[in-house]
Amino acid sequence: MIRNLLKAGAARVLTGTRMDRVLGSLTGSGHLPLILGYHRVVEKYSESVRTAVPSLLISIRMLERHLDWVGQRYQFVDLDDLGTRLESGEPIQRPLAAVTFDDGYSDFYHHAAPLLRRKGIPATVFVVTDFVGTNEPQMHDVLYLLLVRRGAEAVPTPLSVRGFPNLKGMTPYRLLRVLIETLSVSALKEIIRVLQAEAPIDKRELESIRSLNWEELKRARGEGFVIGSHTKSHIVMTNEAPPCIEKELLESRYALENRLGKPIRHFAYPSGLFNAMSVKAVAAAGYRFGYTGCSHRSTVHPLLTVPRTVLWENSSLDSRNAFSASVLSCQVHRAFDLVSGCRERHDAVN
Repeated sequence: MIRNLLKAGAARVLTGTRMDRVLGSLTGSGHLPLILGYHRVVEKYSESVRTAVPSLLISIRMLERHLDWVGQRYQFVDLDDLGTRLESGEPIQRPLAAVTFDDGYSDFYHHAAPLLRRKGIPATVFVVTDFVGTNEPQMHDVLYLLLVRRGAEAVPTPLSVRGFPNLKGMTPYRLLRVLIETLSVSALKEIIRVLQAEAPIDKRELESIRSLNWEELKRARGEGFVIGSHTKSHIVMTNEAPPCIEKELLESRYALENRLGKPIRHFAYPSGLFNAMSVKAVAAAGYRFGYTGCSHRSTVHPLLTVPRTVLWENSSLDSRNAFSASVLSCQVHRAFDLVSGCRERHDAVN
């Protein structure tokens, strides 16, 4: 509550003095187009948040508030158009914005796409191809629900041998972040196996969190939405070995191109995290554009480290839990980044 109060107050001062833009320019984002990143779009946030990762959710109503605010200040373009402009190297004279959705959840097609079509706004969907057309929930969704059930109890054995800091007392969401951003897929699967053995999840609890199927993807592509890759299985690339990364990048792109009949040029780093090795792997896999979660960029591969602003239901709320244009403006201009910093080291990303 106090944190939200301070954040909302700071946002009002920053936007009132236009310092939000000044601070944004210090992060390097002031000269770049705005790229918004979302995940799941749901009818009612309060209902979906009971079993889903909070920061992956935004309600249709709140998404419309975001799009309306941005649309009054920016011209919406798709990533193909934006990529062409970035490749040209010419200065972009007017404010441009692109909208993206990660993970390829089916609610993009059922909740986001109708809203975007009605408003004439283009968008891109980054797909985790192993889950397309299946009823299997993605790993982070399963792990989060298991952690919610476990509460603040002791962490399973697989973590105790990895030199982690004390994880007791962390919220399920914070713990999920630590695990996802630190461990390999194989280690995460082992943790899920241990937790599932203790208290199995009824698959019906995760029925609403399914991915798009291939027919929905084809329809979305035919309606003008751009499709990009988000790896095969949502690996965090900074935690994996080069052979795994190469396989994830190539097989995801090939699957999308074979099914959709279109070149796949765009890639989004899962969790927005990257390092020198992963950037070089994305280049080697044939992608032309890569999108991250922070303002740090590679000097050698700037088009493969294009920053995005990732938003969710509560990211633009004030201390009364009401939509705040001031808070959203600070998010869009990355005014808070100088305080929060980046949660990943990017040593030798060049």
